[in-house]
Amino acid sequence: MKRRDIIDWTVSAIAGPFTARGAWSADTPAKIGWLKIQDQRHTPEQLKAFREGLSALGQIEGRDYVLVQRYGEGKEARLPDLARDLVGLGVRLILATSQPSVAAAARVTKTVPIIGRLNDDPVANGMAKSLARPEGNISGVYSLAEELTPKRLSLLKEAIPSARRVGVLLRDDWPNAKRAWQAAEKAAAEVRLELVGLNARSASDLVAVLDDASAKHLDGIITFRNPTVVTYSKLIVEQCRKLRLPTVFDDAREYVDTGGLMSYGPDVDAIYRQLARFAVKIINGAQPGEIPIEEPTKFELVINRRTASEIGVQLPPDLMANADRVIE
Repeated sequence: MKRRDIIDWTVSAIAGPFTARGAWSADTPAKIGWLKIQDQRHTPEQLKAFREGLSALGQIEGRDYVLVQRYGEGKEARLPDLARDLVGLGVRLILATSQPSVAAAARVTKTVPIIGRLNDDPVANGMAKSLARPEGNISGVYSLAEELTPKRLSLLKEAIPSARRVGVLLRDDWPNAKRAWQAAEKAAAEVRLELVGLNARSASDLVAVLDDASAKHLDGIITFRNPTVVTYSKLIVEQCRKLRLPTVFDDAREYVDTGGLMSYGPDVDAIYRQLARFAVKIINGAQPGEIPIEEPTKFELVINRRTASEIGVQLPPDLMANADRVIE
């Protein structure tokens, strides 16, 4: 090949993926919908991480893509209307930041691609045929919330060796509640813990069931991720500290950074950087049903030493040594 031909071929090969069907260009930046149940001030680091992921892939906001943000202000019932709004605005895809957002978007559209942080098993709840080949319009990162419950229970037992009864904040009308409870009971038996269900669908329910913790002789708390637990994360942290209840959460940023005792789960910011790859693939023509659902790439144990001191918990040195991050 002549030198000029080589240059032309190289430019074509590089530009090809960005000029395929559905690709964006400098003239038509792709609209990416951002759907979140909380308000804009809640965990802004997630949106920052997604932007960083796109930037790392060479995408420039305003030139290659624009973000269309919609927030439910803590009201789950608003999510379907917000999803319809995004679809009406012609977004190329919707990034749903939680299971309620994914579920709402899935009810609204079967054609617009949806990617997200999938907290419930997407195969068990019917959103995907398999992790390797979802086949519908949904893909993303499955955060293994249920699978990590045994680890959180064992961490609570390690932190409080004398613990016997553990409260589980759950919402009995959430689709995965029964399955999550059965898995948790099996794991609890292995570390000699008895679980006590604490059903809450509202802020007042949360206050009531936590205030009743002493009467139930609870030694600690774990949470099942659902809209109530996500929406009222600050309230849960405040109540558990006030009642001196050791609690293990699934997310450090939402809970432990704001005063919760301990968390074990995926690095959530890393998940949003992962999701940036999904967005680029879809905008460049890939179908979400053909993109395998991934698992998180990084997990972390985060402990709030200040909270431990305030609620009178002396954490074992080995547990502290194993923490990925300690908040002083």
